[in-house]
Amino acid sequence: MPNIAGIILSCLLAVLAQIGIAQDYPSRPIRIVVPFAAGNSSDVVARVIAAHLTTALGQQVIVDNRPGAGATIGTEYGAKQPPDGYTLVLGSPGGIIINPIMQKLRYNPLTDFVAVSALVWVPMVIVVRADSPIKDIKTLIALAKEKTRGILFGSGGSGGTQHLIVESFAATAQIALTHVPYKGGSAAITGLVGGEVSLVADAVSVVLPFIQNGKVRAIGVTLNSRIPQLPDVPTIDEQGTRFNVTSWMVMLAPAGTPAGILEKLDAEIRRIIERPDAKKTLFDQGFTEMNVSREKVGEFIRSEMSDWRKVITASGATIE
Repeated sequence: MPNIAGIILSCLLAVLAQIGIAQDYPSRPIRIVVPFAAGNSSDVVARVIAAHLTTALGQQVIVDNRPGAGATIGTEYGAKQPPDGYTLVLGSPGGIIINPIMQKLRYNPLTDFVAVSALVWVPMVIVVRADSPIKDIKTLIALAKEKTRGILFGSGGSGGTQHLIVESFAATAQIALTHVPYKGGSAAITGLVGGEVSLVADAVSVVLPFIQNGKVRAIGVTLNSRIPQLPDVPTIDEQGTRFNVTSWMVMLAPAGTPAGILEKLDAEIRRIIERPDAKKTLFDQGFTEMNVSREKVGEFIRSEMSDWRKVITASGATIE
């Protein structure tokens, strides 16, 4: 017969220990590892969260940019840190889904991380030069079908979200588009403005300034509904091609991080995202609240992995 009283006591002590850890936390600075360069959309979100968390927790929260290798350098670094709540990782499809599908890595996103909080959706927009003859998605498809070599499109690198979203769209629309990889999303936009490529797909936060200054024109949103930042830009669905692919960001921690700490961080991050000033900052950058509970983030990532695997297979994309 098991010692029921002993089991209950052990469980109670474990719960009390978790409460104690959460109450004492944090006692020193916290790092948010962003696997992209400063100025990237992930960096923007991390800095909004870090600034408000510093005030809420009474400890400095630092953004630690570790870019490279399609977000895998920073993500791997974060996965190998002690599970004590003092290292968090900004997760997005590149480092958490796409690269782990396309190559063998030294971390497993499904077992080496635990969810802290869902953050934001990242709507993607297809843009062309302001003087481009491509006026909308239907025009793009018609022109692509006329060209034997395909229209050139730029992205921040082979196998990245920007690359795969356009490849997936091309497969859906049954057209050929020719990929030109750049070293980063900013370089791809520069290439577009300079006439080196004909189109780019990127996050609203990246393309919005170029739309506002008249250098590029948006022709389609990759979501299944219009976005408030660009209310006059129709979705790709509205223009006759069924297509709905978007990006997102979540906050992760190394697997084994105490539940009490995760719950405390999640509660604070949820409050931050609901703050009117933080919400406006994120909205102005093109982000919308993700509204997925911490308990559902793992399930969401598994579902996304299945969906992105289909996108990658259909595109035939590889990492160069």
